Amino acid sequence: MSLLPKLDTAQLVDRGTKPQHRRSLAMEQNKKACTRASQNKYLIGALVIAPMVLTLAACGGGTSGGSAATKTPAATAAAESNPAFVKAQELFTTNKCISCHGVDLAGKVGPKTNLQKVGSRLSSEQIANKIKNGGGGMPVYKTTISEEEIGLLSEWLNSKK
Repeated sequence: MSLLPKLDTAQLVDRGTKPQHRRSLAMEQNKKACTRASQNKYLIGALVIAPMVLTLAACGGGTSGGSAATKTPAATAAAESNPAFVKAQELFTTNKCISCHGVDLAGKVGPKTNLQKVGSRLSSEQIANKIKNGGGGMPVYKTTISEEEIGLLSEWLNSKK
């Protein structure tokens, strides 16, 4: 029983049948097999890591100094004149709410993330409760954002009717 891999007869004809040629061919085949295995390992790693990165990005898990941080979500003339609403818009951006809800509040992760008219569907208290406790894909923010900040956000979002 030989430890050398089984060789293709066409390759033997091309290379000759001398033992050193068989060893050389076997080494080449082994190298190719190792290269394929290495490439598969990287492909599998990429397929495992990519969804995790996308999930973190969608939930605001990463840090970025990109242009999204400079945009003001759904700014209106009335909101810009109310200092509390300006502060709420800043909170909305700095806490990466725009990663799921979008700069224009239209939602990026399905219809439930659209906040353009959330004030007509939910009361300020219901909005605050959702921010605090999360649920249905929404992360919990009661340990990240203060009660006062949650109040500012809920009042601002409640004005969206």
